[in-house]
Amino acid sequence: MTRVIAPGQGEIVGDSPTRRVEILSDDPAVNVTVSRFGPGQEGADLHVHHRHSDFFYVLEGELTVRLGPQDEQRTVPAGSLARVPPGVVHGFRNASGADLRYLNLHAPGCEFTTYMRGLRDGVRFVYDQHDPPADGGRPISEAEVTGGDGVLADTDAVRIEREHVGVLRGPAAGFVLEGEAAGTWLEVPAGEEYRVDAPLLRVTGSA
Repeated sequence: MTRVIAPGQGEIVGDSPTRRVEILSDDPAVNVTVSRFGPGQEGADLHVHHRHSDFFYVLEGELTVRLGPQDEQRTVPAGSLARVPPGVVHGFRNASGADLRYLNLHAPGCEFTTYMRGLRDGVRFVYDQHDPPADGGRPISEAEVTGGDGVLADTDAVRIEREHVGVLRGPAAGFVLEGEAAGTWLEVPAGEEYRVDAPLLRVTGSA
């Protein structure tokens, strides 16, 4: 049966006037959260992942991705996806004066959602997040920002694409971007399909 998470009904990691984070999926292939950051809110400081890629799809406002040991700033507007591959030093913030809403996808998941629950519950969990290496990591040119319709990212771990109207054929997941169901997260199992008559971000992962 298709799993449907209505807007605002994800598992809450944190909720305050300036920040809200919800878990949408802890599938081993792709862990997904949706977040709202108020103006000027800081996200993660500079760090690096060894075994997975970090993706940010901006739903509203603009995200500032910080790249490399020199902390180069790159703005990611609404409707765009930032991809940070393993080994690239990065962090992020909302440097703007408006609210920011974004999806954060980790592929493969590497138990990112377990790590987030640990932060919420005060339980230490060792996760694939490390201090920037002495050699500076991989070149920041390997990080990409893409937008528009079509395939936004296609790696060994995940394929992310934006479609104007989509049919999710399982196993697949998706986030409804516009219309009455905007903000809904869907997970469709193998052998089933779910039609979405609205713009959709399709996520297909392989653990």
